[in-house]
Amino acid sequence: MEDFRKIVIYLTCLLLINCAGSAQHDVVSAHKAGDTDLTCKQLDQEIVRAQVIIDGVEKDKSGMSGADILDGLLWFPFNLIAKSQNYKNSLNSADRRIERVEQLKVDKGCESRSEEIKAKTEDLTQQLLDLNQLYKDGALTKSEYTKAKRKLLGGEDEE
Repeated sequence: MEDFRKIVIYLTCLLLINCAGSAQHDVVSAHKAGDTDLTCKQLDQEIVRAQVIIDGVEKDKSGMSGADILDGLLWFPFNLIAKSQNYKNSLNSADRRIERVEQLKVDKGCESRSEEIKAKTEDLTQQLLDLNQLYKDGALTKSEYTKAKRKLLGGEDEE
């Protein structure tokens, strides 16, 4: 009987740990080494990256259904707590990053390119959504997905 209890406790802990780790939005630092050396174009790319995080969180938050919430409350409350905290941390950090980069643009005298940034953000967000769907559908391995996501977000200079 005691062995059965140990197995049940172990499996329960394993299930909760796996479920609680499902929130995966990036949390970025407002200040990064070398920020002051970035060009205006690179600063714009940093804004796009941070805005993509915000857009991803907002999409996930709006995609939660009543069934998701009920399931979370009944079976996996730790999952909801982890997701909620990840959403909060990701949004706050991305907002701080955008504020920091905007101030750097002002300090450098960069021109405002908000329409161009908005278009790039929408395009990058869609590419990431498409990539995520390929991963969910099994067309990409986790390694391939991670590599492709890193390439999209990694700062390869665009024209």
